[in-house]
Amino acid sequence: MSSRRPLSTVELRKENRNRVYRYLIAQWEPVTKQDLAFRLSMSLPTLTQNLNELTDMGLLDRSVTTDSTGGRRPRLIIPLPNARFALGIELTASDLHMVAINLRQETLACQKVVIPFSNTAAYGNHLSQLIEQFLDEHQLDREKLLGVAMTLPGIIGPDQTTIEYAPTIGVHSSTPCQFTHAIRYPVLLDNDATCGGFGVWWNRTDQPSMAYLSLSRGVGGAMLVDGKLYDGVNHRAAEFGHICLNPNGLLCKCGRKGCLEAYCSTARLSDDLDISLDEFFQRLEEGNGEYKALWDTYLENLANAVTIIHTILDCPVVIGGLLSQYLPPYQDQLENLIRGLVSQSEEASFITFSPSSSHSVCIGAATRLLYNFVKQL
Repeated sequence: MSSRRPLSTVELRKENRNRVYRYLIAQWEPVTKQDLAFRLSMSLPTLTQNLNELTDMGLLDRSVTTDSTGGRRPRLIIPLPNARFALGIELTASDLHMVAINLRQETLACQKVVIPFSNTAAYGNHLSQLIEQFLDEHQLDREKLLGVAMTLPGIIGPDQTTIEYAPTIGVHSSTPCQFTHAIRYPVLLDNDATCGGFGVWWNRTDQPSMAYLSLSRGVGGAMLVDGKLYDGVNHRAAEFGHICLNPNGLLCKCGRKGCLEAYCSTARLSDDLDISLDEFFQRLEEGNGEYKALWDTYLENLANAVTIIHTILDCPVVIGGLLSQYLPPYQDQLENLIRGLVSQSEEASFITFSPSSSHSVCIGAATRLLYNFVKQL
């Protein structure tokens, strides 16, 4: 049996530095060096070296002192949320959302711009200009910018330079990205639901593994396994929207029949009825019989899909996207439906709902950059 090779001195120093910083940003609370050494079981000389390096990077404030029980007043170690920030941009067919978040995943600035998507250099130039204006208007220091993470409602190639398939924005075959070249910062491009799921996972330290099901106009998802995003061999993992519920069922935008997206897109409850989601649920609460029948069918299809996902992955399932904010009052109904589909030895309480906002995908995308930054420290 092979064993892990011993770490070099450089690797060990990096691992210790990373462990110190990850602990500090998990707590986001001031701590003394003595307390930190005790909690990490790390010698004071080793800890001091790591703190000096992190301070030199501008990530810590060690200028504040606290009360002393005698002798010198101990200095507090304070992680600085605004030491770095990242931009997340959600690109859709008709507009884009842009958000800047700091290392604590707090929103520093946000903006929505109505601009039709186009996989062209001209669109990329316009996008680059919007980014620069955004940074100027909100006085964001470019020296602290980790990069720009962008999302699309489609399948992105493993090298993040091609759009494999994104019918809602007019891409039906593998096409090179033409709009990223003008951006002068590091760029990450990925699927919108994948990034949304990653942002949810970042705040769930008690769940190293989870499946994320995004219910919006498109239906997608993400898989996190042992704290790592699982992309699949061809970067197509967690395309939950194309689970087949009925081979002879409704036509999906992908061209096949019976996909989950054809049954559980939010368009079923809004666009198809020429109303908003708010109006649908308001009339549902008022006792509209037609809408109740539609909603009952929607939940039955959702229960089927969630059961399939959980049966395959055996992990918690988090439901996010536009619909998640409306689901909590119907959790009992959904769990009862699931209970009728799983074996008697299983619990139906493996689902939770993620609070959603118009910026959730942007924040999740930018969080990918925060994760990469922390990992490489």
